[in-house]
Amino acid sequence: MSVFRTVSVFILIALSCTPALARTPATPVNASHATRTAVHAKAAASELPMVQGIPLDQVRELYDQEPPHILSHYTEEQPASLRPVLRWDKVKGAVSYEVEITPPQMPSQTIRHIFVPGYNAVLPANTQKGTATWRVRALDFDYNPITAYSPEEPMYVDPQQQPALYPHPLSKFNTGNGATLLYPVYNWVPVTGAASYKVEILTSPDVMPDQDAPDNLVMGRGTSHWFDWYDDSPRMSTQTLYWRVRAYTKDNQPLGVFCPPQPMMINPDKPYIIGTLGDSITHGGGDLSYSPSDWEFSYQHYLDFDTINLGESGDTSEMTRERFEKDVLPFHLKYLIIMTGSNSLRGWTSVDDVISDLAAIKEKCLDHDIQPIFLTLPPINPANIKKAFDEPTAEDWRERFQKVNAWIRQQPHIDLAAKIPEDQELPTALGIDGIHLNSTGKQLMAEAINEQWASVTGETQETR
Repeated sequence: MSVFRTVSVFILIALSCTPALARTPATPVNASHATRTAVHAKAAASELPMVQGIPLDQVRELYDQEPPHILSHYTEEQPASLRPVLRWDKVKGAVSYEVEITPPQMPSQTIRHIFVPGYNAVLPANTQKGTATWRVRALDFDYNPITAYSPEEPMYVDPQQQPALYPHPLSKFNTGNGATLLYPVYNWVPVTGAASYKVEILTSPDVMPDQDAPDNLVMGRGTSHWFDWYDDSPRMSTQTLYWRVRAYTKDNQPLGVFCPPQPMMINPDKPYIIGTLGDSITHGGGDLSYSPSDWEFSYQHYLDFDTINLGESGDTSEMTRERFEKDVLPFHLKYLIIMTGSNSLRGWTSVDDVISDLAAIKEKCLDHDIQPIFLTLPPINPANIKKAFDEPTAEDWRERFQKVNAWIRQQPHIDLAAKIPEDQELPTALGIDGIHLNSTGKQLMAEAINEQWASVTGETQETR
């Protein structure tokens, strides 16, 4: 059985590449046209009136959501170069985006397969100084529009501008509840033309942008071929850490420089009271393209209290148990919210083995004066897992989940079934890939925790 991370499987499907989804990656397959949704039909049908020139505000009602909101603006006073970075807000439910750019006095170009809310455009070398325009719309799993295009955004271009070229960082840590990851995930806007990326985790920001950092300032390094890197090592320090990323060509030559060092703090001496432990559902991410550092896809972001996120994508219940001492004990917690086992149960790990792992985690907590609080396991959707990951699911998965949840309900626990019913498969509207809940699903998880917390712990928000 494969266990996988919540990263853009869809990108890997589209580009026919081997995914870096997990410790044992799955093989991607293309989505079946037979599974296209009603949103697809609605969006496709709306293309004709758009072409005929019906005003955008009259077309929006044909789509589920508003168009993306533009974040980057280039004016004559602050012009774009021939490689501008175009940014917009994430759209709920979007798997990818499509950008249309019209350089001054030149034909439009359309770029698809954009899986982050940003794009490093490359304008033609003969582009003249003047005003270009661009717009963007959101797409679903099958590349069908789920929003209209945004209004055309003017962009003043000056070919003489030559700003530093680097992957623009998207991950901003320590920005609110649930925004601290023991296993960070670093996201960026890719550099067009790059074949790989080098990530450095630093103990100081005093480094040169065009050189590798000296070894004495480097806590870790990683390599990615996409727009993110899942750190395989727990990062903790009483001092601020920094991460940065640089693009490389297929010949392993630098393409631009490192981005400015980005701060993050994972301090075990901070008086965290509550931790969250588990697999990718705890770690975060969803809608195939969004990672644990997209905070909208973390249930911890919606809790009434802050937590330290000790989740690691790809965990089985055994993996979670084995890393308890290394990852939990440094933080001196009072409560530990635990949810693990979905990756084990959807495969062929026995129910008894999963319950044994959970019981061992409970005993470890009690041995160290930590109150374990289990979350019941939400259901999965085998058809969507197969579509997204080409992964099989045990035929008796429902019975397996029921038995483990029955054991959990005999422990101090939060019952997610109050928000996400267990008597049906996970609805696509709550998790397109069949296992990782999207932002709506994560909000429902948080609602259950917030509502039941006082009855389980005896503590109100005022006493925390």
